[in-house]
Amino acid sequence: MNYRQKNKTVQHCRAVCFDMDGVVLDSMHAHAQCWIDVFKEYGVHLNKLDIFKREGMTGLQSIADIFMDKGFAMPPEHILRDLQKKKLQLFSHYSIEVYPQIYSIFPFIKSKGIKIGIVTGSFRYLVLKLIPEELLQYVDVIISVDDVKNGKPDPDPYIEAVKKLQVSFEHVVVVENAPMGIQAAKAAGLFCIAISTTLGPSFLKEANVIVQDHNELAAYFQQCLS
Repeated sequence: MNYRQKNKTVQHCRAVCFDMDGVVLDSMHAHAQCWIDVFKEYGVHLNKLDIFKREGMTGLQSIADIFMDKGFAMPPEHILRDLQKKKLQLFSHYSIEVYPQIYSIFPFIKSKGIKIGIVTGSFRYLVLKLIPEELLQYVDVIISVDDVKNGKPDPDPYIEAVKKLQVSFEHVVVVENAPMGIQAAKAAGLFCIAISTTLGPSFLKEANVIVQDHNELAAYFQQCLS
């Protein structure tokens, strides 16, 4: 990527909101495998792309969407919640790591006087469990599925984050890795950087900028904020 021409939105940003899974945490392959295993018990056969495309939606939303998309009758809500519970139990057995570059990206952003938010479709307890305190100390606001009625691709999570960060919308930058998250950010009127950790650029084209990986993301921030 050519960094010679700095983006004015990023240059003048006052807050950066990061999605968690697939952006801060290298967790999406674990999430996907858990969903595949659980749905298989119900006779629904999935691949990882089925999950990656829906990343950002709340668990119950994505479950319902998958049943409809695969031509199955919608189960009652208690079945949906049971499926979600089984998935979370499976996921708890995985060891989830932070993308190493985040350990330098977060402190660099904070050194510029810029706030940091985490905006995720996961539960708050998972945010606090999976993101080390070493990184959480840099985070000003966490918006999880517990905090909003409508998850991504609805703009509510990002609108709520901006309100709590107490900055103007034109000064907020979002980092996402999935179409649902990008749609949510854009619907909220925010500048969005997409990182292709799980999906290729063709799935991320609604973003303002697409970076290949975390090294490129770090370089982009370094160039725009220096």
